[in-house]
Formats: sequence, C-alpha cells, structure tokens
Amino acid sequence: MLGYFRAKAFDTDSKAVVARRLKRTPSIVAKLKREPGMKLDRMEDIGGVRIIVESLEKVKGVHILIKEGRTRNILRRERDYISQPKPSGYRGIHLIYRYNGAKVSAFPFHNVELQIRTKIQHAWATTVEVVGTFTRQGLKASRGSKEWLDFFTLAGDVFAALEHGILGSADYAKRDRLIEKSERLGVLSKLQAYAVTTQYVNDRSPKDAKFFIMTLNADSGKILVSRFSNLALATKVYGEKEIELRSSDSEDVVLVSTESLRTLKLAYPNYFADTTHFREKLRQLMANKTSHPTADSA
Repeated sequence: MLGYFRAKAFDTDSKAVVARRLKRTPSIVAKLKREPGMKLDRMEDIGGVRIIVESLEKVKGVHILIKEGRTRNILRRERDYISQPKPSGYRGIHLIYRYNGAKVSAFPFHNVELQIRTKIQHAWATTVEVVGTFTRQGLKASRGSKEWLDFFTLAGDVFAALEHGILGSADYAKRDRLIEKSERLGVLSKLQAYAVTTQYVNDRSPKDAKFFIMTLNADSGKILVSRFSNLALATKVYGEKEIELRSSDSEDVVLVSTESLRTLKLAYPNYFADTTHFREKLRQLMANKTSHPTADSA
C-alpha cells in the first residue's frame, strides 16, 4: 500500500515527502477511552501514511490520482478538512483505506489513514504537537489552554488565506489578532527554546535502513534516533520501549518507516521540535503587520 501511495505522490510532486507510522499503544488506549463506542476494528488511524507536497494544487493532484488509481485496497471514508477545516484550524485531506493486499486474511480489519497536506498545513500541525508536548497539553485533541487553542485556530485561518492568495478585511483582522496573541504568549521565543538535541544510535546499521525508532524526552530536550533494516527487530525494540515508557509523562516513542533520515525529519519534525517553517511564516506576518493591501492586490 505504501508503494502505491508513494508512486502517486511522486507522479505529482517529485519533492513530495512520504512516510508511514504505527500508532502508539498509549494513544490507542486514550482514544478508546475518549470516544464512546470506539473499537479497535473501527479505529481508522492505527496505521498511518503521510504525504506532504508543495501546494494546494498538488494536494488536489495527489488526491485525485490516488482515488482514481487502480488498487486492491478499499477506500472506506474520505474527509476534506481543507474545504471544511476542523474548528481547531487543522487542514488536510484524509483518506481511510482498508487493507486488501496479498495477505488480506492476516489483516482483515486493518485500516490505514492517509493524510495529504501542504508544507504550510504540515508546519501548522507540527507546531501544535510541539507546543502540546512541551507544555503537557492535549492541544492536538483540542484540550488545554484557551489562549493556545485560540492562537492555533487563528494561525490555521490566516495561513490558509495566504495559501489561497486572497485576503479580505476579515483575514487582516484575524492576522492582527494572531500577532497580538503571538506577542502575548511569547510564541517565537518559546518555539526557539523547544529545539531539541538529536542523538543517533545504531549508526552501524546499513545506510539504506528504512525503519526508525524515535524517543523524545521533553524534560531533557533530547531525541534518540535508532535505525533498523529489519522490521521484526524494530517492532520488538519498539514494543519493549513502549512498555518501559508506559508511566512516563515526559517521554514519547514512535516507530516510523521512511526512505531516509532526511525524509524522516521532514515528515516528523514534531519529534525533532522543528518549527522552523511555522516560525518563518509567523515572522513574515509580524514584519508586515502594518500592511493592509486590498484583496485584489494580495
């Protein structure tokens, strides 16, 4: 399934970033508790694939190619959070597929969630996760400080207006409120302070190893990255690490498959606390905060 998604992504954008990950056990348990009636065979994002492309036009292109392409896997559900964003400000396209490959009998209820985002949408989602991790808030699930939640809702709206290239008076009013909240919260300085130190282990593994375990410690500001060429071994180590960190509030671990370490950083910058792209966009807004051109000239 990953190969199919990757081929369609690169057909549209040669610089697309494609990665997959397994949902962590604590996240699964939390979701089962949080959502009444939720069951494992109904959970849509135990497995996930992420595609990041340059623009809204390319998101649409990948979306169409994947939907109209020939695959044995079954499209079960589709959510367009670009046309209808979440109240939190989240945007992207989600496609839920049920695995129907050669080993269908072994995975009869395995659902995979495909997320397709632009770089700006990905930067927004990344920063929500980074702030949530370091402030111990469930911002991704719309839980936590109202100030932060409002900030990200405004940021999502303003960034979306910039991507569409049409800003009206309401968008500039939101931009001004966004800048005000950013200054009050000290967003730029906080995001800079969250940057973590990366340490690599297993560096003797083959350079083409495509399985990575990332362990983030928010207290120490460090992330350990281990690289594996064998999925069974990576899964075993990942399971052991999950058990070890089960009672920790400051550490998080994830198993990811991607083409290279560079792609890993691009697809999962939240684990590296990398909010560079978001900060650049916010700085640009703040530098031009006195500018209120007409919608026609934007």
